Amino acid sequence: MKTVREFHLDLDQPLHSLQLPEGFVCVNAAFDLVRRQLDLWVEVPLRPDVPEQSYRIKLVASGQPVPLHYHYVASALHPFESRAVHLYQVTEPNSVGAAVLGRAA
Repeated sequence: MKTVREFHLDLDQPLHSLQLPEGFVCVNAAFDLVRRQLDLWVEVPLRPDVPEQSYRIKLVASGQPVPLHYHYVASALHPFESRAVHLYQVTEPNSVGAAVLGRAA
């Protein structure tokens, strides 16, 4: 079995850490204007034997540079302004074989 969990990311804090089980998939990201946060929905397996790992997520405005080794996760469009915030998984350079956040197709 699996379910979708919601995470709230503070827009004023550019770096976030999430504990997620292996095999998860990011399914959506959206602005929450009332709480001034970005909401991220992640599909996760419900099996208790699946280990969790720590993932670091960086919020990046459109047009801002990111290191080549970061992995794109999702984007959220601001509904009333012409801007977006993009989520990247922070990875180390030359992290071949490292676990990468999945995303829905």
